[in-house]
Amino acid sequence: MSVHKEVKKITTNILLKMKSNGEKISMLTAYDYSFAKIFDQAGVDILLVGDS
Repeated sequence: MSVHKEVKKITTNILLKMKSNGEKISMLTAYDYSFAKIFDQAGVDILLVGDS
């Protein structure tokens, strides 16, 4: 049994389909790698990583 979650690659086309289907899109800013990893594991669709 693998503990690794399959990576869900989100492209602009997928975002456009999500929008046209009325799906909610989640986006968060992570200030460092540690938070980015947590947000990614939580299934956030879009992450902006950095502090500036």
